[in-house]
Amino acid sequence: MAESTRNTSARERGTLARLDEALRRDLDALGVLREMDGEAAQFDELRQDLGRQLDRVKDAAVVCLVGSTGAGKSSLLNALVGRPLAREGVDRPTTSAPVIYRPADADVRELVRDLPGKAPSIVSYDAPDTSSADTFWRGQILIDAPDVNSVETTHRDVVGELARRSDVLVVTAHRQSIGELSHATFVDLFAGRRGMVFVLGRRDELAEPSCAELLGQLRTLARERWQGGDAPVLAISAREGQVDPEGGGLAELRAALGAIISDERLGGVRRQNAVGNVARIANLAAGIAERSSDDFVAFEAGLASGADRWVAGLLAAVDERLDVRRVDLQRMLWDDASKVWDGPGGYALRAGGLSALGLGAGAAVARRNPLLATGIAVGSIAADRARGLLRETRFESSSGLLPGPVEIEGLGRDAFADARLAAEGLFADGEFESMSPAAEELDGQATRAVDEAWDRLVKLELPRVARRGVPRLLRWAIDIPVYALAGFVLYRVVIGFARERYVGLDFIASAAIIALAWLFIARLVVRLRLASRSGSLLAAVRVDVEQRVRSAADAATAGRIGGARRLRELLRATAGADGRWRSQLFGEQ
Repeated sequence: MAESTRNTSARERGTLARLDEALRRDLDALGVLREMDGEAAQFDELRQDLGRQLDRVKDAAVVCLVGSTGAGKSSLLNALVGRPLAREGVDRPTTSAPVIYRPADADVRELVRDLPGKAPSIVSYDAPDTSSADTFWRGQILIDAPDVNSVETTHRDVVGELARRSDVLVVTAHRQSIGELSHATFVDLFAGRRGMVFVLGRRDELAEPSCAELLGQLRTLARERWQGGDAPVLAISAREGQVDPEGGGLAELRAALGAIISDERLGGVRRQNAVGNVARIANLAAGIAERSSDDFVAFEAGLASGADRWVAGLLAAVDERLDVRRVDLQRMLWDDASKVWDGPGGYALRAGGLSALGLGAGAAVARRNPLLATGIAVGSIAADRARGLLRETRFESSSGLLPGPVEIEGLGRDAFADARLAAEGLFADGEFESMSPAAEELDGQATRAVDEAWDRLVKLELPRVARRGVPRLLRWAIDIPVYALAGFVLYRVVIGFARERYVGLDFIASAAIIALAWLFIARLVVRLRLASRSGSLLAAVRVDVEQRVRSAADAATAGRIGGARRLRELLRATAGADGRWRSQLFGEQ
């Protein structure tokens, strides 16, 4: 049986450890909330008290008698023990330090460590022989605490700290102090967090109707204000109990305390005290969840709408800059198409306006000075090619497609203004800035999105459209007449040479002019054909940029929205933490 009990206790300790670790982890995660920061002192006190309850592994129960001046706590303690451990009004005057009554072999160093106020007086008693009938207090620790309504404010601090280190509080009152007790914030502080017994003292001084009325008032307070619906509420006469150990209601009080601090119940009491702390934590979390609800909604809505506004503003700026690149895009289409076209049409397509002017000028002077004509043509082609390389280098860069960092920062600031405002109210100092997209993050996301979209255009889409814009049949239709004319000219030159009838430069120049005219017309037709496709390319780039920028905006906001939702769920879960503790420790649903 003892082995089974030990195994059960080990399982309970493991359950407590897991529950405590999960709760502490959740509270640490919730520490980023401003409302949690505002309640930090209460959370810290409750967490420390919870830790003390979970760390209590000693067998001795700690019972603390608390109450107002004149309640007769020392007399009650002497009556309970059945021997004069405390001389009433001597060992424990109102202004004295607390007195701790302990078995001679009990270690109370942790109990008195860092206790505020004067050092407590420790009185040892010999535990009764286990064979005797009077074994009720064997191994238990009793504390006679200062009065909670003392004019000495230090006394209230001492009482509070002693209560934190106790398992059970015996709240004593007399007929004059029940009214005071109804306003006792001290009892409020530990309601639900400690085992409690409520005692109406000096019963022998009361008539039966008065006693019954005062007991009713005390029961109402215990049930409605201090969550003590099951707590014993008893009327006691310490004076009668000192004469007769079974009289004065002492037997009932001893039985009630014995049920709480017995070996079988003590662990349960401490677990119940721990759950009481968790319930307080849960209530605080529930209040924070309710007060923060509107801020969470505003924050998530601000991020979602901010992402839409940022994308729209950025796309408007990109659209303006894409329109400026339209002419360059057309020229790059012509250049890329000419790269897959090795015939005369390809060379003509590649030639820019400067080349066309040079060729035209060369043709005009060819009859008079062929060398000069050749020089003009070659020079104009070289100059046009150099200008084309410069244009190609500039075009391949996405620089200039986005507004500057200052403008992007302004776009982000305006777009996410609502989200930032909600974040300032929701998150603690130093945390809210990380929950709304920063200017550097937005700038980097936008630059990366535009770079990737433009790179795709230059390396994939542009060459593909250029190849499809000059199909093989079109190239043949343009090149074959030029080849045929060149063949005819060559034929006439060879025949003339053989017959000694030279065709002359006029014939060759005329043929060249015809060929150039044909290529010029073909070049114009092909360029118009390709230019018509530049619009669809720009539209595709814009769609690509929009998708990437939208994805970037979602990446910048989705994690934050998800984080806010996780915090909301965590708050709700923490608000129900006491239910989980009760379910796993006591099997309550």
